[in-house]
Amino acid sequence: MAEVTDTTVNIWLNGKTETLNSSQLSDLLPRFKAPFAVALNGRFIAAAQYSDTQLKAGDELDIVSPIAGG
Repeated sequence: MAEVTDTTVNIWLNGKTETLNSSQLSDLLPRFKAPFAVALNGRFIAAAQYSDTQLKAGDELDIVSPIAGG
């Protein structure tokens, strides 16, 4: 019988607390419209690393999109 584990993780997302059902960064990203940039704990995460990036409790994640204007 497979063991069931709790996969929820509490992080800071764009300055607000967020409870996620997955610790995989790539599972969160479909909520955002491209293009965007991702920083985890103040470090830029390249798009090629999204699928390999695991989130941990207390992580600070910033996902930002460019805004046109002047």
